[in-house]
Amino acid sequence: MKNIILDIQKFKKFNDDKPSKEALWEGNRSKMNLMNLKPGQEIKPHVHDGDHIWVVLEGGGEFLSHDREPQTIQRGNIVVAPEGEAHGVRNNGKEPLVFASITV
Repeated sequence: MKNIILDIQKFKKFNDDKPSKEALWEGNRSKMNLMNLKPGQEIKPHVHDGDHIWVVLEGGGEFLSHDREPQTIQRGNIVVAPEGEAHGVRNNGKEPLVFASITV
């Protein structure tokens, strides 16, 4: 596998019906997607295998979990959701929310 540099502008795609997930890269033990949410869109809290690291690149919203109140996230934040912990997100702002989701 070789080094790569990705331009997120080429992967920003939005869907009127639901959040958009664009595959950026997949390795042997990890993968990375670009998540694109229009204002009002949400990914409900869910649980699955693998740790998740979210890097908020544009916009803002709320990090959602089953056991705590929504937490504000914004450009420049890094969210860590360990394996087995509920995690979700809501774009409650007026601008698109774009974040890299890295699963390890």
